[in-house]
Amino acid sequence: MLESLYLEAIKKKDSIQKEIEDFEQSDFDIDKFWNFTDIQESNDNFKIAAGDGSYSSRKFLAFNLYAVGAVSYIYNRNNGLDSIEKVDFNIAEHQKNFTDKLRNKMNLFEIDNAVKCFNDYGIDYYMIDGSVYGDLFRIFPYEEKLKDIYTSKLECMYNLLKFDKGLMAISKTSTTNEYFHSNIPDMSIFQRFNKLKGYSNPIYKKVKDEFTYDFPIMDNYFKSLEFTVFYLRLEDYKNVLKVELPYRANKKEIEKVVSIIKRESIEGYPYLLKKAHNEVVIHNKNILELAEIVGLYEKSGREMLN
Repeated sequence: MLESLYLEAIKKKDSIQKEIEDFEQSDFDIDKFWNFTDIQESNDNFKIAAGDGSYSSRKFLAFNLYAVGAVSYIYNRNNGLDSIEKVDFNIAEHQKNFTDKLRNKMNLFEIDNAVKCFNDYGIDYYMIDGSVYGDLFRIFPYEEKLKDIYTSKLECMYNLLKFDKGLMAISKTSTTNEYFHSNIPDMSIFQRFNKLKGYSNPIYKKVKDEFTYDFPIMDNYFKSLEFTVFYLRLEDYKNVLKVELPYRANKKEIEKVVSIIKRESIEGYPYLLKKAHNEVVIHNKNILELAEIVGLYEKSGREMLN
């Protein structure tokens, strides 16, 4: 089969290169949306935290082995760095939507840690890896078995969103196209056709405009939420980030958020988020090591094929 793929690649080389050239020569009006400004780092005295989560699993003949974890780092200039963790390691029967359930468990751990940072550590700001807006829509319970999981997640999100003005969701990737309405994602366009620091004009998104179903709990509350979304480059030629705030932010509030993120970043990316990701990621080799610790050597379905 590989030989056929190699021949197919040779056959399509010219047409693919032509499509890439067309993309690179596209004319997008970046200036229409981008604020070419160098916002200074914040000089305020604040306490900030960031967190991330991870999960991994291994399928055995009779069950699944899984590991889930989340970590948050808390920092201020006076007290240095602190951290909190939440983990789970266990077996589970083979079941439908198992990966979705693991992802939701990870999200619950991440949210629990964030709420704890506000309540127990008195932080002012928390940086989330990913999208709060997207989490509201992800895995809506079309199946009854997922409803309890989704409901628990909404309850936790409600507790977190009480701290709306202190939350910043930051993404390294995005496929949305709400600025240029192109087949190419907005983030790719900002990344490719502009190399200078600054931030985009905000887009405001109301949950009620996109979510046509009723939330299983607190429907009026979640439908009332409005989010501010914008793209950001902290340093010239560094990567573009997508920032999401769970409230309607004006220009002054957006630039304050940018100044806070910038102070806590290295090489154009928030240091605490990078540290959390590096520390929490559960690799395949880690789940194999965990299996050996509890004495699991049963052949998995994949191993039986080897």
